[in-house]
Amino acid sequence: MSLIVADYVCSVHGVFERIVPRDASGNAPDSVPCMYVLDDSGDRDLDHLPSSAEEDDPGVTFCCGISPWTISAPKMAIDSVPCYATVRGGDTERRPGMLDTRPLAEGMSLTEWKGKQREAQRARRHKQLVDGGVISKKIQVG
Repeated sequence: MSLIVADYVCSVHGVFERIVPRDASGNAPDSVPCMYVLDDSGDRDLDHLPSSAEEDDPGVTFCCGISPWTISAPKMAIDSVPCYATVRGGDTERRPGMLDTRPLAEGMSLTEWKGKQREAQRARRHKQLVDGGVISKKIQVG
C-alpha cells in the first residue's frame, strides 16, 4: 500500500491536503471526509489535528463532510527568464549566459562562435568564484 498527497475540497472549509492510500489504479480516492476539527463554539482554525485528537475520540468533533478530490495546483517555479523576454522585440539586452546566435546569422563560423561562448562562460564562472570568495582576483603587474 503506497500513500499519496492529494487535494480535496470541503464545501464548508475549502481546500485541504490529505495523505491517503492509493486505489488499485494508483490514483487518490475520489472523495474523503473532511477532518476539520470543530468545537462547541463553532470552528477552530487548525490546519492539522492536535496530537491528542483521534478519529474515535469522543471529545473531538469533526466536520466529516464528503470532500471530492480536486486537481492539485502546480507548484510554480520561479523562472529565470523575465516575462518581457517572451514578447517579440521586448528583449534588446541579452542576459549573461543567454545564447546569442545573432553572430552566426551574420556569417561567423561555428568554431569561432563556440570559442567566444566558451570564453564568455569562463569569464562568468571566474566572476562567480571571485564574488563568492573562493578565489582571489588576479592582479596583473606590468
